[in-house]
Formats: sequence, C-alpha cells, structure tokens
Amino acid sequence: MHTRVSGSTVVAAERIAAPGKAALALLALLLVADIGFVWAHLRWAADDWYWDLGADTAYPEVFQYAQWGIASLLLLALAWKRRAAIYVAWAALFFFLLLDDAESFHERAGRWLAKTLDLKAFEAIYQRHFEYFMLYAQDFGELVYGLLLATIVVGALLVAWPGRQAKRERTVTKWLVGWLVLFAVFAVGFDMLHVMAWEIYPPAIELVAMIEDGGEMLCVSLLVGGLAFEFARDPAGL
Repeated sequence: MHTRVSGSTVVAAERIAAPGKAALALLALLLVADIGFVWAHLRWAADDWYWDLGADTAYPEVFQYAQWGIASLLLLALAWKRRAAIYVAWAALFFFLLLDDAESFHERAGRWLAKTLDLKAFEAIYQRHFEYFMLYAQDFGELVYGLLLATIVVGALLVAWPGRQAKRERTVTKWLVGWLVLFAVFAVGFDMLHVMAWEIYPPAIELVAMIEDGGEMLCVSLLVGGLAFEFARDPAGL
C-alpha cells in the first residue's frame, strides 16, 4: 500500500528542514561553548576571575545573560507569529531571570527576607536538628523568595494556559515546565548543596559549585536551542 504525499506537504517540510538544521547547529555550538567555558574555568579561573563560572559579569555569566535575552526574544517572536499569550508569559519570566541573574535579586531578596521574617531564629532551630546539613538565614530567605516566585509563575501560567484547540502551545508549555524543573535542580538544589558542602565535606565545594553553574549554563543552552527549533519548525512568517 502506497501513501501519496501532497506537493504542499513536501514544500512545507523543505521550508522547515533547512532552518531546523540551523537550529540544531546553533544548539551544538552553544553546548560546545558551555564545555569550553567549563574547561576555561578549570584552566584559568584560579588566576583570572573573568573565567570563573560563578562570578558576576565574568565571561560565562555574560554569555548566559545573552542567552536569557535571546530566549525572551524568540518567545516574543513566537507570540507574534502564533498570536498566543502564553509565549508572552514565558518571555516575561525569562527576561526576569535575566535581571535576577545580572542584578542578584535572589541574594538581595534573601537577605531582606531573612531580616524581615527574623529567619535567624529559624536558623538556630534548624541547625540544632540538622547539624550536618547546614543552611543559614539568608539561604532560607532565598528559598522563600523562590517559593514566592514559583507561586507567581504558576498563577501566570494558569491564567495564560492555552485552550484545548491550541495543541502546539500546550505541548511547548509542557516542555518549558519540564525544562524549568530541570533548571531548578541546578539553580536551587545544587545551590543548597553548595552551602551544605562547607560543613559536610569542604573538598567537594568546588565540584558542587561547578556542577551548579555548569548545569545552569547547559540548561539555558538547551532552552535557546529548543526555542530556535520551535521557531524554525513553523513555516509562517512574522
């Protein structure tokens, strides 16, 4: 039994194929750059902080800032192409993460919340019961900040969640939610492990920090590459 393929289907596939290959090539380049930054961190960071994965305004951080911006622009372009508000909500989130990364909002908020909520008292209670998993008042403040941010994100997504007829938007949104969970594993989970390592096993501090920062970079590269591919697969123009 032979299946007939219409000419329009072949043309559409051809229009997607070349940009799709370009998107995959972009993803490969981004991942190679990430690996290069990790290598440069190991090779030069001890003598030159510009190569430190975790240093603000260092080369790896600036590279990540640029990727946050590109992700936001790709989502705004998708919102324009597909007339879907959900992409605007995601673009706003990633632009905020760019600002948070560049201006250290989470650290500032953590200090402010620790003071405002008197988390020093909670710190003392916690450390009496978990002496080998040390966290401090600012760490709890950052966790509270993260929970508040997560609540806002969930609320915004529920409001903008695409209807049943918008199948592609629902698929992309589910993919982005999964991506966000993976990113949180490195940005929050390994960040807390980094703090705990000071008390549990100090020699692991550098390794945990590198996994945290390197993991975040790889996640953001996957985000940009995935969004570029999603943009390329839609043959409609802007």
